[in-house]
Amino acid sequence: MRILIWLLRAALLILLLGFAIKNDGVVTVHAFFDAEWRVPLVLLMATILVAGVLIGASALVGTVFMLRREVARLRKVAPMVSPSTRLRPRSDDASDSF
Repeated sequence: MRILIWLLRAALLILLLGFAIKNDGVVTVHAFFDAEWRVPLVLLMATILVAGVLIGASALVGTVFMLRREVARLRKVAPMVSPSTRLRPRSDDASDSF
């Protein structure tokens, strides 16, 4: 299985490298106030990809910290719960499984 994953990674790398080689042309990016930049297309696309990943990751930061606080709070509360009130699997649940 590991060999298959490494072969897929190598194939993806070759495809992306071929894509980068085919798109090495220089493009002009026009911005506000008559600013313009001339950059290779593949560099522009990679920059936009990285910017999108960073924006997506930053959107998740708040949720991750909120969930970590919730887990910490529940870990503090868990020892206070009586063992008799904790959920235990019933013995008849095993007969309902497929």
